[in-house]
Amino acid sequence: MHNLYRRQHVFWIPFLWLFATTITLAQTVRGRVTDATTGANLPGVSILVTGQNTGAITDANGAYSLPLSPGPYTLRVSFVGYTTQTIPVQVAAGTDATADIRLVESLASLNEVVVVGSRSTQARSSTQTVAPVDVIQSRDLVATGQVDLTQQLTFVAPSFNSSRQTVSDGTDHVDPATLRGLGPDQVLVLLNGKRRHNQALINLNGTVGRGSVGTDLNAIPSSAISRIEVLRDGASSQYGSDAIAGVINLQLKEQPGTTVNAQVGQQYKGDGQVAQVGINHGFKLGDKGFLSLTGEFRHRGATNRAGDYTGPVYVNWNASQQTGESVAAYVARRQALYQQDQALIRQNGFDVSNNLQVGNARVQNAGFFLNARVPIQGTSASFYATGGLNYRRGLAAGFYRYPYQTTQVITALYPNGFLPNIQSSINDQSLLMGVNGETKGWRWDISNVYGGNSFRFDVTNSNNASLAYLGVLNNPTSFYAGTLSFYQNTTDLGAAKDFGKQLNLSSFNVAAGLTYRNDQYRIRPGEAASYLNFSPQSGQVGGAQVFPGYQPSNAVNARRNVYGAYVDLESDVTDRLLLNAAGRYEYYTDFGGNLAGKLAARYRFSEAFSLRGSVSNGFRAPSLHQRYFSAISTVFVSTGQGLEPRQTGTFRNDSPIAQAFGVPPLGAERSLNFSIGVTSRPLTNVSLTIDAYRIRINNRIIYSNQFSRGTSGAGLIVANILNGAGQTDVNSAQFFANAVNTQTQGIDLVLATNPRLNTGTLDITLAANFNQTKLIGEIQRPANLPTDATLGNFLFNRQDSARLTSAQPRSKIQLTFNYRLRKFGAVLRISRFGTVESYDPINPALDETFNPRFVTDLNVSYRVLKNLNLTLGANNLLNVYPDPLRVVNAPTPERYGSAVLDNSSFGRFIYGRNATQFGFNGGYYFLNLSASF
Repeated sequence: MHNLYRRQHVFWIPFLWLFATTITLAQTVRGRVTDATTGANLPGVSILVTGQNTGAITDANGAYSLPLSPGPYTLRVSFVGYTTQTIPVQVAAGTDATADIRLVESLASLNEVVVVGSRSTQARSSTQTVAPVDVIQSRDLVATGQVDLTQQLTFVAPSFNSSRQTVSDGTDHVDPATLRGLGPDQVLVLLNGKRRHNQALINLNGTVGRGSVGTDLNAIPSSAISRIEVLRDGASSQYGSDAIAGVINLQLKEQPGTTVNAQVGQQYKGDGQVAQVGINHGFKLGDKGFLSLTGEFRHRGATNRAGDYTGPVYVNWNASQQTGESVAAYVARRQALYQQDQALIRQNGFDVSNNLQVGNARVQNAGFFLNARVPIQGTSASFYATGGLNYRRGLAAGFYRYPYQTTQVITALYPNGFLPNIQSSINDQSLLMGVNGETKGWRWDISNVYGGNSFRFDVTNSNNASLAYLGVLNNPTSFYAGTLSFYQNTTDLGAAKDFGKQLNLSSFNVAAGLTYRNDQYRIRPGEAASYLNFSPQSGQVGGAQVFPGYQPSNAVNARRNVYGAYVDLESDVTDRLLLNAAGRYEYYTDFGGNLAGKLAARYRFSEAFSLRGSVSNGFRAPSLHQRYFSAISTVFVSTGQGLEPRQTGTFRNDSPIAQAFGVPPLGAERSLNFSIGVTSRPLTNVSLTIDAYRIRINNRIIYSNQFSRGTSGAGLIVANILNGAGQTDVNSAQFFANAVNTQTQGIDLVLATNPRLNTGTLDITLAANFNQTKLIGEIQRPANLPTDATLGNFLFNRQDSARLTSAQPRSKIQLTFNYRLRKFGAVLRISRFGTVESYDPINPALDETFNPRFVTDLNVSYRVLKNLNLTLGANNLLNVYPDPLRVVNAPTPERYGSAVLDNSSFGRFIYGRNATQFGFNGGYYFLNLSASF
């Protein structure tokens, strides 16, 4: 260590001598870089002396200094989101020079150089690439007034969609996110260009993305993000499995200085209070190194938009007709039971308006991220690292358990029933380390990223009904229900070189690489009381109500290895023609290999018009979650009498039960993507891109509907299979299967302009996505699966079909105005969310269509001090809600069975929860404070 210390000091001696000599022979060019419109200081701006390997980066106050010998120079000043400028400077002997610079913001995101989608060093804006790319700056995320990354992206990227779910178990705590109307697991997320791990939770309830595994974007603090690139094109051949719909690349901040962003707000209704603070600080490490640290805390209060409950509470007047009972006698019995129930409701003071929580879960989130790069002395290489820790704690409610449900409620413990809660503890961590550099023209990169996500379930305010014999004092009301976890380790080795000069071309970039990935998926069981039935003969239901714990039979620790190799070619064949070709082979140790390829081109007819297009095939390997997840859970199923709870078992494809049903092993989803588009700059301050696409996906993996037990026909087959496997408490069975083929086609449009004004600046952006997904061909149902419609035995029913094809908006149009005048600024965004639909599993009369809605966001900002900005705003300014559910014929003592047409579950749901456009919380107002220094 002592010798190393001495060597380091000896190493620095010539540099100290060189620095001292430079100081004595050179003058200094100093200055400050500011925003031309607002006058705000700009930290992190790059200033290079053209023709020399000399430069500087502005500090937190926008200041810079350059030691230069006397003579004329040209400074090249560049910063993401601003137009690059060249500034002539004359340095006289014995005199320091001053050069203050005012940068003008570039035209929206269409001029900004993109990284994702190409491995070439050629700088290309999103209008010059072979595939469409949205570039979203951190300031655009802040301007939405949202605090979660998924919600921020929803309001700035039309092809991206994410709506919070409610009464959906773990999905209440992790927002499913989609691109171009496809599934959450068909978009690949990168962090600083490297694959990001998936979440541990698999979405099982009736939500968008049912049966899929996405990436928890909300585990990444938006305060750490410099910009986001959304590649809207199939990219499996470039980046690997999951990139069927596209790629989202999150670039973390690198610039020096400190930024703080804080927000407080709440819904118009007075709930859903939000408090968020994010701090980022960047350090310079030498001339080219940096260390960026980010900490962020978010609190989001719960919201509730439940309606008044009109169903049975203490006495079940909604009982079925008995054998041999006349209709008149049946109605009379129901009426008598109803009167008894109403009397007990009044006697006990039961609150029919406060027994369900339909809205956002309560969430507290804390995250820490670092991003660093350090040049390796004496080489052209650099070491880089990115790491993050995130912890989230959530609380969401399930369905109320009423006193009449005696098989589920210990009435001695809860005489008025109870609202059980799911408490989540979500841990997310990742660490990326790598080295890159250049050797003999070859740009090389070696990296390893390890990341993981775990989801712990705890159930509170509940009971295990089979423990009724314990009485009141000794009965548990809280249960540990188990933990899901997913970990991923990825090693990449890549190299690229541009052979353009050798081939007498503007560019001919060749990139190739190898990838090794290890995936691990685990299920840890909960405590015994969370899943056991301690008195099977009593008729009481075992396990924790709302979420029975994972059982030892569900425990799994599965792994797989993935090996990949890719080649990526890109060339400016002529000044007008750009070509790209890519191929990738990946081998999965648990199901085999796949070859994906892509051809793309862009032809520039003129400065004002270009044509681009691509064709590619892709694939998505079944996740370990889909292959190995199993559980027993309580699912509420729509029946003629309302929502009924059922104990449903999800069984692995390699289980004896699945094999008895004839369910085959899971295979990969395979896609074929076509896209064609135009890019145009008809005027210097107008940009337009229009891209059409068609995506055919075969063998999509779905989560089946319930195959329910019965006493005859198909139901008896199900009962015999379940009983034979010892699953006597389970009412139905579900599986994952490659079952459907789909075709998605649509159009993306982005039009941006900044008209010249006499005072201030105005950016106008019109962005839109139109898409349609439909099923192609027959549902691939194994021949020996029972299909008795009266029992709801469907592999993929009409409700599942609607969830896949029309539960997300078929169109989203966003018009944004961003105006700035000296210290003032204003952002107005009008978003139109298109139609969504929700179907009943059996009865078309219960289908719902939710019409398009316009949502208006407005915020006004004022720069109090040079580096302090205050913003007051409102999201959903006009307090718009989606269409309410139709209640044609609600259940009453006189109305029952097929006469009932009600999706509201006895009035508890005012708005649809299976298909949502933008949520149903109404307006939200906020105060935001941002500072940089």
